[in-house]
Amino acid sequence: MTNNKLGNCKTCGKEIAKGVKKCPHCGKDQRSFFGRHKILSFIGILILFGIVGSALGGGEEEVSKADGTSATTAAAPAKEEKVYKLGEAVQNDKVEITVTKFEEKAQVGNEYLNKDVSEGGTFVAIQYKIKNTSKKPVGMFDYPAVTLVDEEGTAYDADIDASSNYAIETNVDNAKIASDLNPGITVTDTKVFEVSKESFAAGKWFIEVGGEKVQLK
Repeated sequence: MTNNKLGNCKTCGKEIAKGVKKCPHCGKDQRSFFGRHKILSFIGILILFGIVGSALGGGEEEVSKADGTSATTAAAPAKEEKVYKLGEAVQNDKVEITVTKFEEKAQVGNEYLNKDVSEGGTFVAIQYKIKNTSKKPVGMFDYPAVTLVDEEGTAYDADIDASSNYAIETNVDNAKIASDLNPGITVTDTKVFEVSKESFAAGKWFIEVGGEKVQLK
């Protein structure tokens, strides 16, 4: 009667007890590859799961239909950046900014106090409204930054002298400087940026308000 607890060596073929790690006759290891290399086997399984998971989830997802069946649909595309137009309000945490007008100028100011643009440059002058949409007064340091941005994302700060002259020229600037802007109140502010005339004529330009873009051209 054959002893079920006996087997044969994988190398020399002699009878050995089942479950032994090494053959007592020839000394060869009787364990499988996975038994001899547990760490490598575990790593290999993890890699295999990763490959299969990537193949199954490659930009598609399964959705249920009303009849109980399922269908595979492509993953939703990334959300496009919103670009505002002139006259559209940009809501910030405490205030609402609306760029109402922009113009390109070679000189800003009046007949008594004015400033000419530098050689090769142009003045980009804007007017914008600031409305306190919160329930508390806000100071000027709570306003979002307002900068001119080119197509490559380079930001330009306002020319302080030119901005002051443009405020005098237009006589529309009633922004709060020393005092707070109370809830529900709207004021108008102005800024002027000096940039390369050639660059401004060539590409797209934006006013950036607290991370949001308003397209000028």
